[in-house]
Amino acid sequence: MRKTKLVMTLGPALMQGDRLRESLREADAVRLNASHGDPATRLEALQKVRALAAELGRSIPIFLDLQGPKWRIGELAAPLELAEGSEGAFFATGSPAPAGLAWAAPLPHPELFEGAAPGQHWLLDDGAITVEILARTPTLLKARVLIGGPLKGRKGIHPIGMELNMDPLTEKDHADIRWGVEHEVDLFAQSFVRRASDVQQLQAIIQHLGGTQPIIAKIEHPAALSHMDEILDVSWGVMVARGDLGVELGVERVPGLQKQIIRAARKALKPVITATQMLESMIEHAQPTRAEASDVANAIWDGTDAVMLSAESATGAHPVEAVQWLARIAAEADANVKQRTPTLPDELAEKVLSRTDISVAFAACRTADEINARWIVAFTEGGGTARMVSRLAGRTPVLGATVDEVTARRMGLLRGVTALMIPRVSSTDEMVAVVRELLVTKHQLKNLDRVVMTMGLPLWKTGSTNTMKVMTF
Repeated sequence: MRKTKLVMTLGPALMQGDRLRESLREADAVRLNASHGDPATRLEALQKVRALAAELGRSIPIFLDLQGPKWRIGELAAPLELAEGSEGAFFATGSPAPAGLAWAAPLPHPELFEGAAPGQHWLLDDGAITVEILARTPTLLKARVLIGGPLKGRKGIHPIGMELNMDPLTEKDHADIRWGVEHEVDLFAQSFVRRASDVQQLQAIIQHLGGTQPIIAKIEHPAALSHMDEILDVSWGVMVARGDLGVELGVERVPGLQKQIIRAARKALKPVITATQMLESMIEHAQPTRAEASDVANAIWDGTDAVMLSAESATGAHPVEAVQWLARIAAEADANVKQRTPTLPDELAEKVLSRTDISVAFAACRTADEINARWIVAFTEGGGTARMVSRLAGRTPVLGATVDEVTARRMGLLRGVTALMIPRVSSTDEMVAVVRELLVTKHQLKNLDRVVMTMGLPLWKTGSTNTMKVMTF
């Protein structure tokens, strides 16, 4: 059984023919990238995912990844070739393109014209292209290409050394948040989080709009690394956003930072997604490289809950094959994880003294391992117990039993957890009877199989897990 969850980014490549259906047989979660597409296209995609997930009988969460204060090149009719040593310009959107230069790209960010200065180096397209700013006017920036390549529209810009005091949520983000709440996405991913207050600001806006969506904080800015613990405290989970981490801090530091972020998330009992260039070669090729397979496996062995495809599934030539290869690599990596008896990290010892729910979750995981239980069944109202058990469990798979469909879908991002929808009952005896029947009919439990259950009394109160029960069938 594959425990690592797979996230795929939706895009035009998956909307052709039967590709989306085939991909949803393997993918456990779907990312909508607010940086691309329009609301109408996004809504069509969301509705199609929901319909196909229901048809396939799968609980698949959809999260909306907000663009955040990221600078991007404007729209281009065709890619520009930025040859090494050539001189061109960035011009303000709405202004005429300058003539007589090797290339010219629109720039829809007035603040960049204010903050630019001769001598600055700008990285384009996740660092694939480097230019040096030569001269500046209020609407034109002349630049020389240091490292060249093809530049497509809407590719990212990172000006080295430019620090602007910016709101963590842009005007576009506000519109996208409103759209996400209205159309009931399951979670939001927040870009360029620097500190806990950024996440809290987004939470307040979601609540004001009547939403209840939790937040995945994307760790891609250096400031976030200095505030990891506080960010984890207020977030549902985090994402290792390796693209901008590499641009900001250098590619050579990404492997160490990835391990650092995953360790911090495990310590906080929060889910973590590892993203960016997992199978980058499959944008063009039908098979991944050996190095990519090793990269995915190492992220899993580090302890990531999920691995994510970006352009591979959104715009690549082989989106279905990319999802299928990711599933094969993850399954093999999971099979080679050295399973250990669950142990409580030293950092959690203090929390256990004051948190009954953590203590019970850990006891359930340890007991399941020692008695070789077939399943841990975590009864959960809002998903918190399933999240904790997922993080603390050893080799025993977890069923997150819930009455709430949204909670069930969010479990699609929790390592080793399968959602189990149950009816709302009024007593523990009814609850156990319902689960017993579902385990026999849906999960092939046999005589003498043992199951460990965690639950909260009184029933259906979020955060009240205080009871463990062992059942022999």
